[in-house]
Order: sequence, then C-alpha cells, then structure tokens
Amino acid sequence: MKVLPHVLASILLWAGLCGAAAAFDRKDEGIDCAHPTTTMESDLCASDVAAAADAELNTVYALARKQLRTPAKGGSCSYCGDAEQQLVLAQRAWVQLRDHDCNAVYALNSDGTARNGAQMRCLTTLARDRTRQLREFYELL
Repeated sequence: MKVLPHVLASILLWAGLCGAAAAFDRKDEGIDCAHPTTTMESDLCASDVAAAADAELNTVYALARKQLRTPAKGGSCSYCGDAEQQLVLAQRAWVQLRDHDCNAVYALNSDGTARNGAQMRCLTTLARDRTRQLREFYELL
C-alpha cells in the first residue's frame, strides 16, 4: 500500500471539499440550496454540486496521472510514459462521452424548465462515477 499518495489524496480532497462548501453558500444571494424556491435557484444549486463533483474529479485525475509518472519505490518506470498517455486519451474520450450523454439529457428535457437541472444532475452523476472509477483503478483514496 502506498501511504504517501493516500495522504496527499486526503489533503487534496479535503481542500477541494472546503472550496466546494464555499460554492454551496448562496445565502448572501438569498438562496437556501437545501430548500430552493424557484427553478433558477434549483439550477444554481445543482450547478454548484456539479462544479464540486468536477473539482473532485480533477483532483483525483491529477493524482492518478502523478501516480503513473512516479516509479515504484526503488524501481524503474518503464511503463510510466505510455500509461499516463493512455489515461490522458481515456479521459479525453470520457469527457466527450459525458458531454454527449448530458447534452442528450438536456435535449430530452428541452421543452420544460427541468432541462438545466437534469443536465447538471447528469454531469454530477457522471463525474462522481468517473471519480470512483479512477480511485478504484489506481488505488487512490
């Protein structure tokens, strides 16, 4: 088990969550995200949740890339360049998949006021799923 990457992941995740918590604070705007009263308020709050999920994904992705660049303790890293490049290609493909999926969700709901919220929920769900995948695949916290 690699302790240092787990500690670093915990620190970065904590910092990301603190930033996300600040994004959820819309009380200065008169918005209670726990109980939004309008579609616009709901959309703004859903956007904050999606942004926080994306920030967490970006943190975990950066840790995965760093892990792929770092040789095992006392070992060489003959796989590093190719492994990291494959992850970058996979992430780029995933971003296209995410965008197309969530654009389809938006289009499905385009006749109603729920379209933005539905798209934000799609983005949030897919970002959280990808974050979980990266953690599992690369044994990150």
